[in-house]
Amino acid sequence: MKQVLKKIWIVLLLCALINVPMLVVGIYRTDKSATLKGDLTDITSLVEVDNGYKEEGSFSSIYVISFDRPTLLQNAFINVTKSAELDEINPYYTHFTDSESYKMGIVQKNSSLMTAVITAYEAASTISDSIYIDYNFISLCVSFYFEGMPFEIEDEIIAINGIDNSVGCDEFISLAMNTKAGDSVTVKRNKEQITITLTDNLYKMCRWYPYYNINYDNIVPSIKINKTTVGGPSGGLMQTLSIFNRLVDFDYTRGLKIAGTGTMSIDNTVGAIGGIQQKVYTAFDDDVDIFLCPDVHKKEALVAYNRIKYKEQMELVFVKTLEDAIDYLYAKEI
Repeated sequence: MKQVLKKIWIVLLLCALINVPMLVVGIYRTDKSATLKGDLTDITSLVEVDNGYKEEGSFSSIYVISFDRPTLLQNAFINVTKSAELDEINPYYTHFTDSESYKMGIVQKNSSLMTAVITAYEAASTISDSIYIDYNFISLCVSFYFEGMPFEIEDEIIAINGIDNSVGCDEFISLAMNTKAGDSVTVKRNKEQITITLTDNLYKMCRWYPYYNINYDNIVPSIKINKTTVGGPSGGLMQTLSIFNRLVDFDYTRGLKIAGTGTMSIDNTVGAIGGIQQKVYTAFDDDVDIFLCPDVHKKEALVAYNRIKYKEQMELVFVKTLEDAIDYLYAKEI
């Protein structure tokens, strides 16, 4: 009997020695942030242009998969995967709830979509006089605030020291950037207006995205905006190109599969985004012909691109502005 019990204890001990470390590795979470390859997003269906021109190819944006606090086991897999990346968790975001993080993406998406419609119509109006858009700047919508600051995600800043949005976006942002402690801002929160007295420069207290009012009853041709669950601003460039291409009688896709990333500003500047290397890998894996990349990410994008076998099957094109992208696609030889 003693021999049997001894054998049982030995078996249990061996099981513990094997399984406990595996359990720890599988459930213990680290203070890291993981970024993995994602997929392409069909952006044509988000904005429908009335009687828009057809395209033989396609425009797509790219998303990546990211999550915080991966387990030790997940870290091990990520470390041996060239297309994945581990970083430290951004300490400035740890105070946000999941609900607030979701709202951040909504603010970014809303601003990005407004900007895409405006920039696409304005670019197309230089080609055809029949294209028209009527819009005006309305607010700076808070997408981030530093811990302890009296702001909330989705607050709309509508006045600074009594000066409202009628001065225009550029001037209003200039006012915001030059604020100081003691200045006041008027914020629209949940349909109510409140006044906040600043304790520092506004940019040191929060971040924002511009919001515009587009007169959809006075836009030619008319468009329909459909709902989407995708958040974030990184699809701005591709959304702009997709709308623009359906407004003009020249097909800038040229029958090619075109993907890309980058924010879009009202002055047509293509801005920085996150996860650029994972987006390069994703584009190649999805047989993209041309990948449009913000010029500010040239160095890190080339690192990923040069790791790819048969990379010549996908063109990597760097752009600083919307015009850069349009000009390149127009001159592209097929």
